Amino acid sequence: MTSSVSHIALFVPNLQEAERFYKDLFEMELIGREIEKEGGLWYTLPFDKGWEDAKAAGMDLGMSALRKGKFVMALFKGVHPPGQVFAIGLSATEDDIKAIHERLSPDIKIEEFQPDRLEFLDPYHITWQIAVEPTFRTAGDFANRWLVISKEKP
Repeated sequence: MTSSVSHIALFVPNLQEAERFYKDLFEMELIGREIEKEGGLWYTLPFDKGWEDAKAAGMDLGMSALRKGKFVMALFKGVHPPGQVFAIGLSATEDDIKAIHERLSPDIKIEEFQPDRLEFLDPYHITWQIAVEPTFRTAGDFANRWLVISKEKP
């Protein structure tokens, strides 16, 4: 089993806004914008063309890809299908966590912020859990909430 994530793909209702949000928040670079054409094939917008160029040409872009280091985030225009991701955990340094926290707008719901951990709900209903030492913990582990199973039948 691998211990790192190379890419994620998310559905967002407004592709241009989501691209700007994630690009700015996580300081990512644009690596491509695409449109799906005949036969289900995807075509990339040339890098010297932007959103306004595509709109002027009557193109409705359907995907935007962003990268930071080796990590890629692909954003697809659309609604959340069944099974959609609702939480993403990432590793980061304390400096990165602080910088991301500072870039969050006041309307973003922050669930937790500590020097080594940040959890927030973004405008696309994705919960981001960013920590220096990311772990997935059960309710029994972090809150001592354990199911009680009785051997006796009621």
